[in-house]
Amino acid sequence: MVKETIIVAEVEEVLNALKKQVEEVAGRTMRLPSDFDMLAQAVADATGEHISTNTLKRLWGYIDGYRTSRRFTLNVLARYAGHRDWDDFCRNMSNTAASQIFDSHYIDSDTLQPGARLTLRWHPGRVVTIEYRGSNEYVVVDSHNAKLSVGDTFKCQGFVPGQPLVLNGVLHQGIDHPINYICGKQGGIMIDA
Repeated sequence: MVKETIIVAEVEEVLNALKKQVEEVAGRTMRLPSDFDMLAQAVADATGEHISTNTLKRLWGYIDGYRTSRRFTLNVLARYAGHRDWDDFCRNMSNTAASQIFDSHYIDSDTLQPGARLTLRWHPGRVVTIEYRGSNEYVVVDSHNAKLSVGDTFKCQGFVPGQPLVLNGVLHQGIDHPINYICGKQGGIMIDA
């Protein structure tokens, strides 16, 4: 099997965007050795594939020695960030506008009553039912094929069908600090109220 490599300098802008998305999903900026240890474990937990801490450190420029990257590494990081693989991430980057006016239904958390439930769906086959607790806070009450688990809590001001959803302050079992999480990076979310 031939290990395909990517010349980092040729794709630096796209690679930086991938690293930013990975940090958003991880809920922290990669600055300290412990950040890379946490990321290596989070990637393994989420994808079932292992990237060494030193590989991550080199990719982020924390240690020297990264002029090329194995496609495997980029594919795994792209999957962790919610894409099918590196090529899918690159396609999405080229199709993404910097800003957009949307004309669709918006669900504002302030209009919901505590106890209201929403079912969120996104690619590929993720389904999560959440219950509103008030003050922009939600709890996951059912989860299928998603990284969010029953009992996870988060904050969200509102939902736009067809757009990605950013959840703030996610408290997830096994992680000792609040993280941020993006749902529906490919095609956005669908909402059943």
